[in-house]
Amino acid sequence: MKTALKNGTAAREKAEVDGRVYDMVVKRDTAKGPGVPRLIIPSYQPAETASAILKTCIKSIQRFTSEDSYELWVVDNNSPLKNCEWLLGLEGVNVALSRTEPVPPQKRGIFSRLFYKQSSVNSGSYANAIGLELGLRLIDPSAKFVMTLHMDTMACRANWLEHLQSKLGDNIKASGVCMETHRTKEGVLHVLGLLMDYQLYKKLGMSLLPELPQYDVGDRVTVDFEAAGYGVATCPNTYEQPELAEKLSPGSGLKDLRVVRAFDDDWNVIFLHLGRGIPKSQNEYKGKAASAEEWFDFAKGQIN
Repeated sequence: MKTALKNGTAAREKAEVDGRVYDMVVKRDTAKGPGVPRLIIPSYQPAETASAILKTCIKSIQRFTSEDSYELWVVDNNSPLKNCEWLLGLEGVNVALSRTEPVPPQKRGIFSRLFYKQSSVNSGSYANAIGLELGLRLIDPSAKFVMTLHMDTMACRANWLEHLQSKLGDNIKASGVCMETHRTKEGVLHVLGLLMDYQLYKKLGMSLLPELPQYDVGDRVTVDFEAAGYGVATCPNTYEQPELAEKLSPGSGLKDLRVVRAFDDDWNVIFLHLGRGIPKSQNEYKGKAASAEEWFDFAKGQIN
């Protein structure tokens, strides 16, 4: 990081989110026109496995997305420097290394700080929201489209981004790979892969910050867009419809991969979500879904 600051490839910047000022080291490596979607990935890398998960995400985007059709931002949430400095060496990727802990307002008091644990915040929704909000403060404000992503996702087919863009129009202002129905009966697009009309987002004065227990990170994109009279679109996926896995060939490697698989209109899998990426990177996840090792094994045949 010191080298990047010294040679001028990165600079210190500050941004305020939710009443807290965040100190960042920012490397602006690429800039596209306002019509090109800005892809924002918030990250936290407590261990090498988490870094490998993030690298897989970045490589998949670069592998399956035309270089001139997106502008990528990775916003790291105060990871140990030894785990995140590698981001500054990436070409064609804009990077922000936040060196301020993403602490929610209710945890900022003296008493609360005594019991504060870094990992519990960084693995939570609030840190994801901060990473995304910082990204929004760094991109060109005239950008027409923004896509939010989780670091444990993988693009796996060419034209995945174009497919999501094709769903946007006069009435549809956001599209995504997965609809979440745990908190609202009508459902909301999940920020793990959500493309939205950024100018409408700004016009409505919105925020991605969670309002738990009612709304999680980015839920209000769907809620507020629909309240303003617009619709949203989602891909068919195995999170909402597990039976869709039966459409897949046993030899594809996708049929039995225990992750969320999102389809295009021709039933091609275009996008994957591992889920619980940070806990899995620290061997803290005890569920039945795919492990980080299974994720990497599948990725080898896709992006390497």
